Amino acid sequence: MKNSLAVLAILFLSASCNIPAKKEKAFNLTPSQSFLSFPIDSTTSTISTGLTSFGDYLINVNWNTNSLQFYNLRTQILEKETFFPREGPEGVGSLFGIHVQSLDSIFLFPQISKVIILTDTSGQILNRISYGSPDTYTGAFVHNAYFGSSPLIQGNSILVKTHIQGNYREMTEEKLIKSALAYSINLMDGSTTTLDLTYPEGYLQKGLKHFEASLVFQQNFTVYSLFGDHRVFKQNQDGTLETFNGKSQFLDETLSYFPIDGERMDTYKYLSASSRYESIIYDSYREVYYRFAFPTLPIESEDGLRSLRENPGPFVIQVFNSDLQLLTERFFEGGIYFPNNSFITQEGLFISINNPSNPASSEDLFQFQRIDLLN
Repeated sequence: MKNSLAVLAILFLSASCNIPAKKEKAFNLTPSQSFLSFPIDSTTSTISTGLTSFGDYLINVNWNTNSLQFYNLRTQILEKETFFPREGPEGVGSLFGIHVQSLDSIFLFPQISKVIILTDTSGQILNRISYGSPDTYTGAFVHNAYFGSSPLIQGNSILVKTHIQGNYREMTEEKLIKSALAYSINLMDGSTTTLDLTYPEGYLQKGLKHFEASLVFQQNFTVYSLFGDHRVFKQNQDGTLETFNGKSQFLDETLSYFPIDGERMDTYKYLSASSRYESIIYDSYREVYYRFAFPTLPIESEDGLRSLRENPGPFVIQVFNSDLQLLTERFFEGGIYFPNNSFITQEGLFISINNPSNPASSEDLFQFQRIDLLN
């Protein structure tokens, strides 16, 4: 009897050792059969200079008419358009970007002047906040289609992305690591304070790279990504910096360096046809970050490079969880999407299909396809 029990114990332990480990959930990005289609007028380009969603609305910044267009996501029609004069007592300058805190609190960021205009869906000017940017920094850089970095309201302040001023080609590693990526603007008196949010050490150690960043401001930390770095960064409120591996299998192992002594064509090729990372955005509904990346393209002609403005070619979407672990990534063929026009709703991530090479594209419609994150 004792021998039998011993054998059973050994068999049980042996079987226990062979129990397969619990597998992590596998995620994948899948284009769905769900589309949104919004009729547009002749003043509205199918490729937008900036889109954002809020509640039941898709909001478009129309540079042609200096207006905001409010498209209802449910009915898929233009429900309202507010126009803003560029000059005069009610002038706001030329619109560059917006931040929607609520439909009663919409912050407008003009292209040149260092002023923030507070408005609502009626277009009434509720407040003007003039500010002076910190020394050696530009005004707030808020653009809804280029290296997305949506501002964040914290109390009476707003956090905004900025750029360091000076000759780009003369930037050094020593100067860059002391440069801030953002500052806060006091909405009561317009005073500004640079944030303890700087570039990581080593970015320019081996040579000059485009140091454009995309930021996701959170209440207690900031997540950011850089043009020429595989990593994703998390700057905590206490000043500590965490780095996370985010290398895409579809990009070059070694990312290119800025062609300091190159011709204009070499610069264009580096900026628009080399392996790089662009916008990183946060999906609060699914608590994930999406990062857009672009693989190297073998383009040698100026016309070919110029066409990338509206037809950027193939791209990659990476998905990181809230702990900034890479969950999955997907390669998307060129000629179908315009990835710079994307937005997030409760239903998912939507990307424009208004690529000029897409047969489904129409000059009379904003069109978007939902990309689902499945597990």
